[in-house]
Amino acid sequence: MRRDVRFAAAVLAGGLIAAACAPSHPEPRFEPAGALATAVGGTSPGAGPGRPTESPIGPGTERVAAGDGVRVEIEWPAGTDPHVAGALRTYAESYTAMWRAVTSGGRDRSYLQKVEESAVGDIATRLNAFRDRGRSARGVARLYALRIDSEVTIGDRMGVLVLGCVDESGIRMTDLAGQPIADQPGWTRPPLSTYLWAGSIGRDEHGVWRVRLFRLATYPAASAKRCVR
Repeated sequence: MRRDVRFAAAVLAGGLIAAACAPSHPEPRFEPAGALATAVGGTSPGAGPGRPTESPIGPGTERVAAGDGVRVEIEWPAGTDPHVAGALRTYAESYTAMWRAVTSGGRDRSYLQKVEESAVGDIATRLNAFRDRGRSARGVARLYALRIDSEVTIGDRMGVLVLGCVDESGIRMTDLAGQPIADQPGWTRPPLSTYLWAGSIGRDEHGVWRVRLFRLATYPAASAKRCVR
């Protein structure tokens, strides 16, 4: 599977987010080390009357099964603002749900609960890259250095831009029986296996956090290089 068909959204070779995400202030330099998932400027998008504070996220690594043979290891940061904890969870859960779609051959459609219609095609693109070739996957993917980068405009609502690093060097493409194929695609190996993944996330009309837009930056983008441990 070529990297440029991972998501329908274009890879941004030199930066992070296109104008569709509309950051409310100039884009900061992405530094994974020590980044905290705190709301920008002391504000909490969506927090206010009728918006209760959400359960806090504690630091540590969570290991989540993502269907048959795939596990996602999520490294939760310290210092997360409870008002936007749900956005961070939705970001991570949408990534895990994408792998469940792949490993189930498209039968698991739980990703639809995490994304708005505008982002469905991004996940479907990756799913189809496996399904159209009669392929699945096995192994471990890692999601780390998660942070709330900025406030964003999502239609007529405010949301947040979540950034994180992905390492898929532990994933192997397999046949439908679960046996690794001989010719592994380049995205399973460094440097392409590590990239920066961004999600524009806001509350829908029911107050539920959902992903509106995905973007990613891959090698040789400087943002992707800074994700390499």
